Amino acid sequence: MLSSYSYSALGTFQTCPRKYKFAYIEKIDLPKRITADAYMGNAVHRTLDMLYRNPVAAAVPLEDIIRFYLAEWEKPDKKDIVVVNEYQTVDDYINDGRKMLEDFYDKYKPFNRGKTIGTELNLQFELDGTSFKMKAKIDRLWKRDDNVIEICDYKTGRMPAEGVKDKSFYHQMGIYQMAVRAKYPHWEEIDLAQYFLKYDEIIRRRLRPDELDELKEEVRTSILETINAERLDDFPTVESGLCNYCEYFKYCPAKRHKLLLDEEEAAGEKEKTSVEAAAERTDRYLEQYNQVRLLTAELEALKQDLIRFAKDLDLNKLVGKNGEVLIKISEAEKFVTKTADPKAFAELSHLAREIGLEEYFRLDGRALMKEIYKKERLSPEMLEVFKKFVVNTEETRVTARLKKDNIDEE
Repeated sequence: MLSSYSYSALGTFQTCPRKYKFAYIEKIDLPKRITADAYMGNAVHRTLDMLYRNPVAAAVPLEDIIRFYLAEWEKPDKKDIVVVNEYQTVDDYINDGRKMLEDFYDKYKPFNRGKTIGTELNLQFELDGTSFKMKAKIDRLWKRDDNVIEICDYKTGRMPAEGVKDKSFYHQMGIYQMAVRAKYPHWEEIDLAQYFLKYDEIIRRRLRPDELDELKEEVRTSILETINAERLDDFPTVESGLCNYCEYFKYCPAKRHKLLLDEEEAAGEKEKTSVEAAAERTDRYLEQYNQVRLLTAELEALKQDLIRFAKDLDLNKLVGKNGEVLIKISEAEKFVTKTADPKAFAELSHLAREIGLEEYFRLDGRALMKEIYKKERLSPEMLEVFKKFVVNTEETRVTARLKKDNIDEE
């Protein structure tokens, strides 16, 4: 369990639980890797921080701002900066950041409006109704001339799609508002603003009290999800277009089998290894799957072999010439069933009815587990009573991905 949680940490867990484990639980010590897009974003943020920290910001000429920004790019060796986009160079990123700053300067000069309360502001608070500690880092907090407090967040990347944009704004900026309210409870009017510098666009809105209450519950349940994942060591990988930017790529159980195969091929290994054996079994599994699309006895045996290989090699994706097989092994909490333990099931049924949860128990043990027990919507005393009815079982799921028709089935 982390000592404090942030929008970034919870967002990482939602995007890819395995990356969350690498970054926040195992805290893997990685070789320093500087990506051009991340460095450009940091350089722009540091430049704006310098500007608004200056007591006479209105008098700072554009030349000084650009000089400061370009000096930031002199700190690292350019050859050490990684450019993921093959169609761009480091100089392209330098110019992108420079243009953002020039456009920002032209739009908001002479920077004498309102009062800056803080920049790069680190705030800590306790999530209402819980003992969970939260933290937030705010790019700029200021009081406008209309006496409205504005929480600013500067974005140097692409604008997300509409649905994603609304959700990310709601979560990130809502957490920032909670942090500011905890620090300054007397402030009533607070605006939230995200400045997309590349597009010269601002998303600005206020969150209603009911929206903040809903967000608090979402954050609370998100934290509980991370705690349950840590307790059960259940951190599955979620592959997406972000994988190519992930600093933990070579450690990832979904990527490592392919990397190991490539390494052995490059080294000219002659003796068959477990890695190659797993690849052969993966190919055989996929061939059988393609022919029958049913879980025959032989296919089930191959499936169990793959599960064993995945356990032995600590992988959750096995790669063959014809495709790949995803293996998910996790501990799952379930309430006892009537078939497995009639007596315990009867006791649990009686207990649920006694405290008014009959609609969950008539019976949907999965809903009771997901919506009540895991989200801790009972008193600590009742959670302990229910805990004795919880059993741990190993669950496995094998998913075949065929290259030919790109069909995913289980």
